Amino acid sequence: MHGVIGGIALPNMPSQKLHESLAFKKVAHFEQVGWKFGKWIDVGYWELIFTSEA
Repeated sequence: MHGVIGGIALPNMPSQKLHESLAFKKVAHFEQVGWKFGKWIDVGYWELIFTSEA
């Protein structure tokens, strides 16, 4: 595995802080692309790339 991607329905500060505490970096924010609980929501993506010292 080289990288991991997490998608988060926004706003969701607890999930954002969890991902960032694990060294994920926010790489995208899409406005009104998800439908949840009867309304349009933003979706953000966080990524974590593993590096090797080989």
